[in-house]
Amino acid sequence: MNNLAPQVKSAQRVLELLEFFAEERRPCSVGEISRSLGYPQSSTSVLLKSLALAGYLDHDTRSGLYIPNVRVALITAWIHDRLYSEQHLLHLMEQVLTKTGHTVMIGCRKDIHVRYLHVLQSTREGRFTARIGALRPLFHSAAGKMLLSGLPQREVSLLLRKANAQAGSAEEPRELPAVLQELETVRQQGYALSQGTSMPGAAALAIFLPTGQEREPLTLSVGGPMAEIQAACADLLQILREAVQPFASAVRA
Repeated sequence: MNNLAPQVKSAQRVLELLEFFAEERRPCSVGEISRSLGYPQSSTSVLLKSLALAGYLDHDTRSGLYIPNVRVALITAWIHDRLYSEQHLLHLMEQVLTKTGHTVMIGCRKDIHVRYLHVLQSTREGRFTARIGALRPLFHSAAGKMLLSGLPQREVSLLLRKANAQAGSAEEPRELPAVLQELETVRQQGYALSQGTSMPGAAALAIFLPTGQEREPLTLSVGGPMAEIQAACADLLQILREAVQPFASAVRA
């Protein structure tokens, strides 16, 4: 391993790190990973921070623990010979794509943005497209509003302040009372809708993907041309809710 070029060594360490987590199956600290794999603690810390920043690891800032997230599972899911269970995320997304024809996305919060952990693209003409790993504004996207609806008011206020500060002079700052009122509506109706605010001409519909209290909140959403999403909103919402039902049952169990 010592004879490998630095870039190759880094790639090998990423795979060894994933194998380590596959064996441990729990969040782990930098020191624990460093000792187990025999890496210098400084380079282990840099590697973990880089993977967390890229969206492949979850990092609990309070405990300092790291763990691979759903993005890792999704990008390797195809290896399993496409033998998916009813509770498999990729199978769920494929079902939604088949039934709606629209682009399907799973998202999580990344500071003041939503990061798309996985995307299945629509093949329809005039489709809405999104890229895996892409970021969307938290306060202007359907997935972002959904994720914000699960946060306490104080955290929403801090995030809004930061989003307004980074928005620039061309964008009108959002006011907290209006945001809180919108989020209360999202909580009551159980879904969020964005109409041209995240991407001009496109709309998206998002709901929570049940994950359990110990995991970060995730959203399942569909996106497409605004007129089509608006016209089929009720049907799309029913498809999304039916799709996540097996996950909700598993979490309750």
